Order: sequence, then structure tokens, then C-alpha cells
Amino acid sequence: MMEDVIMHGSGNRFLIHCGDRAPATFLKNLRGVDGLLLLSSDEESDFYMQIFNADGGEAQQCGNGLRCAALHLYRSKLVPTSELTIRTLAGISKCTVFPDRNEVEVTIGTPEIGPTFCGVNHNAIANLPEMHFVSMGNPNAILWTEDDPVKVRQEYGPIVVGHEGFSEGINLHVARLDSPNHATVASWERGVGPTLASGTGGASVFVSSKQRASFVVSSNGGSLTFSYADDGQIVMSGPAVYD
Repeated sequence: MMEDVIMHGSGNRFLIHCGDRAPATFLKNLRGVDGLLLLSSDEESDFYMQIFNADGGEAQQCGNGLRCAALHLYRSKLVPTSELTIRTLAGISKCTVFPDRNEVEVTIGTPEIGPTFCGVNHNAIANLPEMHFVSMGNPNAILWTEDDPVKVRQEYGPIVVGHEGFSEGINLHVARLDSPNHATVASWERGVGPTLASGTGGASVFVSSKQRASFVVSSNGGSLTFSYADDGQIVMSGPAVYD
């Protein structure tokens, strides 16, 4: 049986288990990590990945977690090549591992833009700041600012993420555009709180920026690069590291 490990992608720490143990086994002692990733065999892809936030809630997608899982599966020789597929609740992601530099490139789906896809009740959020909404299989709100994103996140994160105007809750990403193809971002994620980075959050910021060329998102956890694949999916590349 493969040993459980803790890995992080751009500062997001995950406990990774490959097997069939029930989530509750881990969730009652899930301390010091942002989430739990459960990997199991799958008929539609190489592996299926369940994602649980620190509060026990199940998430649809996790870009940073995908990179960690892909690298771990490759290094554990559970896949034959550096190219593999992982299915989540959001769909199947293609992953390419670059073991010489501990980086992974993954597709994380086609964005759906607008409040309809994020369970937004416009009337209920009338008093909140103007935000853009992008679903990457999970609901994301992007708040653009010219100020320090970390300070703005601390002000609005607790108010926005659990607000009654979002039927599924929402992930908040405060973004500052530093150049046409680079943004600094601070995220507050549902079920977790302030995080050092967010893969799907970075993708949402990229989509909201309306840039088509390669785009870099930097946070306290590091930098991630985003681009569009020919089929319209978002491609994310960045590091994955064992704790």
C-alpha cells in the first residue's frame, strides 16, 4: 500500500491517500493542511481524485491538488508515463509531469463566465463590491483592486465567502493587475479561509483579465502560469513539492 504523504502546490498543503479508506478516517484529524485528496482507480481515467476542504466539505476541483497528485502518482510508479489523466467532480484533467524540475502542467476545464454559473443571487449581494464570477467547476469571485490584495482580502474575505447571496458559498480572489500579463492575487477559500495560493482561483483571475496570451498569477505561495488550450480549456503549470 502506498504511504500517505503531505505535499504542497504553491503553498497549498494536502494530505494524499491512495486507497479506499473512508474520508471520515482522515477528516477528524485533518490539521495543518488545506485539504485531503483521496486517489482511487477509475474506469474513465487513470485515477479518480476526491477533494475535501479542511472543514470536511467536498470540492469539485483543485488545481494545486491535481499537480501534487499527478507528481506523486508518477514518482510512485503507479502510472507508466509522465502523461496521465485524473478525474474529479469537475471532469477529466490531462496532466503532464516534468520530473526534472518537479513541475506539472494540467488542464482544469473550460471556464463558465457569469453569476449564473456560480449560484449568485444578485439582489442579495447588492451591498457587496463589484465582482466578476467564473466557474472552473467550482464557484469563484474575482475582486479587482489597485491596493494590496492581502489587505483587501482580510477586509472582504469573511464577508463574501459565506454570504447568503451565494447558494454554494464562493471562493474569493482579490487581484491587482501589475502588468498586462501578470497579476498579484490573495485568496480566501470556502471551507478553508485565507490560503497561500489557489489554482482554480488563478485560472479565474486569468479569465477575468480577458488576456489571451500566457498569464502569470503570483501569490504568497509562488507563481503559476496560465494559458488557453486550442479547445478552450485552461492550462495551468506550476510546482509540486513533498513536505
